Amino acid sequence: MARKFRGTESVKVDGKGRMSIPARLRRVFDAGDPGFATANTGRTQLVAVYGPDWWNWIELYTIEAIEEIDEQIDKLTRGSPERRWLEMLMNGQSTDLEIDREGRLVLPQKLREKLGFTEGAETIFESRGDYIQVYHPDTRPKDVAALEDFTARHGPDFDPRSFLDQVDEG
Repeated sequence: MARKFRGTESVKVDGKGRMSIPARLRRVFDAGDPGFATANTGRTQLVAVYGPDWWNWIELYTIEAIEEIDEQIDKLTRGSPERRWLEMLMNGQSTDLEIDREGRLVLPQKLREKLGFTEGAETIFESRGDYIQVYHPDTRPKDVAALEDFTARHGPDFDPRSFLDQVDEG
């Protein structure tokens, strides 16, 4: 079982578009890149999914996590709307990146512009289990608002861990 990302970190963007990945998050990316240990380059590969224009975040996946998603997509019916949408999102609206020997990630210019990551900008790296959601702190991801609405409908005493009971039932 792959290691999970945990916690939230604030990371600044430098003048060259680089962001230093916190060491504890970097260890998860390293462990999730099967080629990292054998390549001897000191560079960790990962995939950034930037999504459609309305996304105001990016998602950073380990190689193992993205390969698992690719396998799941491949099991869907070829040509189905679900498969086509997921292929467009996870393959067409993504890019391969790497963390350099100094632990920095360089985001392409178009992604920095999309997210408003200028020199000195603060960014948020928020763990989502098998990926990291990265966004500008002034513009929380639009999907978070939907989750907050979902939670509010269940009332203040709602415990989301109750969903774990469904795993045993399914």
